[in-house]
Formats: sequence, structure tokens, C-alpha cells
Amino acid sequence: MSSENVACHCCDLIVEVSTLKPGCKAHCPRCGHLLSSQTSNAIDKATAFAASALLFLLLSLPFPFMAFQSQGREQQVSLLDSGYDLLILGFPLLALLLSVFILIIPTLLLCAYLVILLPLRKGQVYPWSYTLTRLIFSLHPWAMAEVFLIGVLVSLVKISGMADLVIGMSFWAYVLFALCLIATITCIDRLQLWHSLDQAASIQRTPPAHRYGGAMQQQLQSCHCCGLIHDLNAHSCQRCSSPLHPRTPFSLQKTWAFLITGALLYIPANLYPIMHTRLLGADEPSTILGGVVLLWQHGSYPIALIVFIASILIPIVKMLALFWLAFSVEAGHQNRVNERIWMYRMTELIGRWSMIDVFVVAVLVALVQLGGLASIQPGLAATAFAGVVILTMLSALSFDPRLIWDNLNQRELNSIKSGQAPLNDLLDEIN
Repeated sequence: MSSENVACHCCDLIVEVSTLKPGCKAHCPRCGHLLSSQTSNAIDKATAFAASALLFLLLSLPFPFMAFQSQGREQQVSLLDSGYDLLILGFPLLALLLSVFILIIPTLLLCAYLVILLPLRKGQVYPWSYTLTRLIFSLHPWAMAEVFLIGVLVSLVKISGMADLVIGMSFWAYVLFALCLIATITCIDRLQLWHSLDQAASIQRTPPAHRYGGAMQQQLQSCHCCGLIHDLNAHSCQRCSSPLHPRTPFSLQKTWAFLITGALLYIPANLYPIMHTRLLGADEPSTILGGVVLLWQHGSYPIALIVFIASILIPIVKMLALFWLAFSVEAGHQNRVNERIWMYRMTELIGRWSMIDVFVVAVLVALVQLGGLASIQPGLAATAFAGVVILTMLSALSFDPRLIWDNLNQRELNSIKSGQAPLNDLLDEIN
């Protein structure tokens, strides 16, 4: 990759990112955000991993995923039938969430990777390659194969005492699929991929004239998708055709709307049962916290800890963090900038893991359906909690971290630029 000037996604500082050696990474000097990384033979490795992931996914569909046996009766479930079974049982939302997050989106993601990378390995690129690349990075947060696997593990522990469980071939194929999917995403760096497309298309991008400092302060803006710098009056990206805006439109309004709605849904998500277990006609409702307590009492301490962190601690911490980030921007706070940027990165990273409990319910409902002998039904809290997870993810994605740095006064930035004050002293003052 030849050098390119990019505006940091977190603080808007224009930074020159030159060609990286394999294994090296480029970080923003002001906020520490990862700008780019380089993996040796990244395109070849990602292509191999994506093809392998699709193969393992296909192998995981037709065979039994798990089987539940009790008193001579057996219930099998496969990934291909799980969503359909949930729909037939009258739970369309669970069927939709399960199918979209663990099958449809990962499949679209891998297919898009292969359609882009296979021609790219031969130095070929097509106009629609740029559109597909935009799609890839939009889908990343919503591919939850590894989260689903943790949910399956929790499900196995929860019902291990009810009957015998049999792990099918599809389970192991899906584990390999999830590992290859993670490897595919890890191999490909956003900036490196955009440069590879431009190089294959023999396009040389020339950014507008600029100096040290923030992009918007210099009447410039960067594309939120590919990072290419444009003049402030440009309306669409020259590289990926994304709409341009110096800051995410209505960022705070959308952040507050998603956050408040998610917080309201969190109340019924914890008050009402997330599932009902019926054994020999006896109904045993279970709340999220009740499930954690039950796992702890049965000695499954690691699983209880995972569920507590993912389903109780993470949603609370994430909502509090987003509340503080949005409030601090609204109030014009100019201190603790690096801590708030770190807080924002954590909200992006951890939010999707709260979906574990929703997947637990979906797996158990599809698996445990033995009529009057044993059955599991979802509770009202399952729908509410799914809404909490999705809304808090949308809230984090809507928040523009560059707004945090916009509150810093111009004196501090000008002093750093001109060298009139020691850099460490100024950074201490900002923090």
C-alpha cells in the first residue's frame, strides 16, 4: 500500500499512513485508534478462510446439530430446521433473529468476501466491488456465529440435568465455520482492502491540500466507510460513493433515541421470565437473574459468570457508558477525552455479546419439545431483551466519537500544532 492521508475515525486528526510491513499496525498519535494493520498474504489467506468457512457452514446444515433424549423420547434439531421449527411453534421473532444473525448475515458476508477477493487475487476489480466492500463493513457487527456458540454452550449446561444430550456432526462443523469466519474478518484490514481495489483498478487518489490538525477545521471531511478525504462541499465519496458528511447526521439525537428506548425495554427484560420450563406439567418460569443463580447453585460457576457478565453487567455498563458519552458531548465537557474514547471503543466491542441469552432461549425452545414430558417456551423478557441488545448496538453505532474532540478549545489544538507548549503537558491538561 502506498502512503495515504486519512482522518482518524475517533478524533478526526489527519494522519499519514505509509506502507506497513507484515505484522505492523498504525495507530492515531492523538487518540490511539487503530488506523490500519498489515497481514502477510492477507488476500490469499482471507480467500482460503472464507471458502473454508462456507464449506463448513454447508456441512453444518443438513445433519443434526444436537439431540435431546428423555425416557425413550428424542428431539433432534438441525441448524437448517431450527428457524423453521421456531416459526411453526409460534415464535417468529426468535426464528428471525436466529436465522439472520447466525446464518443469513454470515453467509452474505462470506459470499461478498469471495466475490471481491477471488478477482482481486488476479488483479481484477469491477465497479460493483466497491459497493460490496461497503456492504462487508456494514455487516461485520451483525455476524454473531461465535456469540451463538457460547449460547449453545450455556444451553447445554442448563439442560444437562434434565436428560441426555447428544452433540451432532453439525455442531463441530459450525465450530470450524465460526473459527474460519473470525479468521477471514481478522485477515482483512479496511484501509488495506480499499487500497488493493484502487491498485487493481489503476486509480491514484490525490487528497486535497491539508496541514496538521483535524479535518473539519481545515474544511475537509473523510468518508465514514473508506476513509478517503474530500473537500467539505463534496456530497458523495469518489471511491465508494457513500454519502459524505463531516459528522454523522443527527448523531446525538439517534444515540439518545435508541438508548432511551433500550433502557425502557431493559425493565421488562429483567422483571418478566425469559423462558418457561415445563416438566411433567409443572411450569417453572426463569428470569435472567434467576438463571444465573440457578447455574451458580448447580456448580456451573464459569457459565454462570459468563451469563451474568453478558446478560446483566454488559447491558448496564454499556447503557451507562453511552449515557455519559452523549451527556458529556451535550454539556461541552473538555476533560477526560482519552478515557471517553476508550469507553466508546468498549461499547462497540462488547455490545453484541449480550445476545447470548437470546440465543440460549432460541436453542432450548427448538430443542426441548417433548410434549407433556418436557418443553421450553420463551417468555416476554426474551423479546424485550433482544430489543435491548439491538437498540444499544444501534445507539453505539450512531454515536460519532469525533464530537468528543470537537469540544476541545482551539487554543489546545493550536498549541500542540505550533509546539508552543510541551506535548505531554497539553495531553495531561486534555485528559
